[in-house]
Amino acid sequence: MLKRYTIVNPVLLVTARKNKENKCIIEIMNRILIRDINAKIEEVVKNVFLVYSSLSPMEAYGLLFSARPSCIAKVYPIHFMIPSAQEEEIIRKTIENAKKIVKTSFYVDCHKRGIEVNCRQIEIGIGLGLKGYAKVDFKKPDFVVVINVIPNLATVSYVKNTFG
Repeated sequence: MLKRYTIVNPVLLVTARKNKENKCIIEIMNRILIRDINAKIEEVVKNVFLVYSSLSPMEAYGLLFSARPSCIAKVYPIHFMIPSAQEEEIIRKTIENAKKIVKTSFYVDCHKRGIEVNCRQIEIGIGLGLKGYAKVDFKKPDFVVVINVIPNLATVSYVKNTFG
């Protein structure tokens, strides 16, 4: 009999509150395993986790958001990954991908996690690269393009602004 394997990809980047990382792994898994028994979690740097699942990023995000574990500081759905932590590569690939998604207004928010990169350069580079496609708006953007840079990898999340 053939076994059926489900492909699991990183779908969420989750940050834990200080000194809550062990509790957080259990709480995150309790929420995700409801819908995906093959899910797994990896701590990539202290208090920063990648959640691997066959669920879509928004489905996994919804599971955590609907009953948010108290240990969680931030949750980012991973819409796009860049297998590099080089500023130029992150800027170029994010611009290519964002042109398909961001059409009206946006701003870029970069976070370095366990690695030294110039987030300001990344934010400005992406902003300039999307000039003519969408407008930078710091007060009421339609999208926030969130870049999380971890060792050897950058994740990109397109978060709809619900504050404006």
